[in-house]
Amino acid sequence: MKRTVLIIFASLLFYHLPAQNLVTNPDAESLPRGTGWTIISQGALTCLLSPTSNTVNWTMKPDGSANYPYDHTTGASGGTVFYSGCDNWFTGPFELQQTIDVSADAVAIDLGDQTYTFSGYMQTPVSDQTDQGRFIVDFLNASNTILGASYTSSWQSYFGGSGTSWIFYTNSRIAPPGTRQIRIRMQTQLFFNRPAINVYFDDISLTKAAILPVGLLSFTANEVQGTVHLNWTINPDIQLKQFELERSTDATYFGSIATFPAGKTSYQFIDPNNDLTSDRYFYRLKMTDADGKNSYSNIVTISVPAQVFISLYPNPANHIVTVIGSFGKGIISVINSTGQTLLSVNSNLPPVNLDVSLLLPGLYVLRFSDPSTIINKKLLICPK
Repeated sequence: MKRTVLIIFASLLFYHLPAQNLVTNPDAESLPRGTGWTIISQGALTCLLSPTSNTVNWTMKPDGSANYPYDHTTGASGGTVFYSGCDNWFTGPFELQQTIDVSADAVAIDLGDQTYTFSGYMQTPVSDQTDQGRFIVDFLNASNTILGASYTSSWQSYFGGSGTSWIFYTNSRIAPPGTRQIRIRMQTQLFFNRPAINVYFDDISLTKAAILPVGLLSFTANEVQGTVHLNWTINPDIQLKQFELERSTDATYFGSIATFPAGKTSYQFIDPNNDLTSDRYFYRLKMTDADGKNSYSNIVTISVPAQVFISLYPNPANHIVTVIGSFGKGIISVINSTGQTLLSVNSNLPPVNLDVSLLLPGLYVLRFSDPSTIINKKLLICPK
């Protein structure tokens, strides 16, 4: 096992910490299945849909079918995912959670110096079901009281427009002073269309920064409506000349996107994501001291949703609906409340006109989809 090593440079000190995952059984593979996790609420213990015998303690060995796709890491070679089972319609949320003791970091936490990074993958592969899932990360004191704002991901569902593939979620933040435990929660819920809850989780992680200079007190990134908000704070006793903020799409090759002169204790930068094409980015700080020597911060990871959007008018409508926005080749569909597709056309570029005159009055979902994107909009058909 690697030990924590303290290396003294001429003007900066660095802690080299192993990026150890603090989560027990992060990928649902440990035996007995469900090890490390606590079931707070769940659906029925058995499921009428296959693979029935593989649904145990919020885990499942998928068979690679459309409803039960393979796990995130091993694929067709096998593996297990977290899965909440089955229940009646209009029920939930169901929850699986794990609480991690971080009291060993109490000194750094109470000084406001300790950053934790959560990450995990979620998949919602079934198009005609309203199943949805989300992650919640709580920072708790010794009395199990939540401190500050928890990280809560958006609800993900195919029906809600989040897509079919494994989607990566991550969040880095400074633990509030007084934190002694961190609780990771996986929640699912079901509205209508079949009793199976086809929401899967895999590869859950909670880590501390891998490399953090003593002079750098924090470095975090958060996605806000398609932009990346980066913040960092500096120990005022450390003498630096400048910072360069660097960005990468593979965590290997970084390029500078902004330069800041030293002299303050806190910094912020908004990366507008105007010219980016990936859905996952890596950021680090290149720090130059007064002697011209360079050092690097820890790397923070952030997921950014694709910049695709649609609008429709008129809405309500009873004859022609026009779809505009920012999209390319795909399929535009009109779906009723039971998940049935009533109308579907291929799209190239906006605008796209749909004839909805044969649809009965009521509430529908108008969906745009391509291989990487699903967007849903409510469409009201009114009487003629």
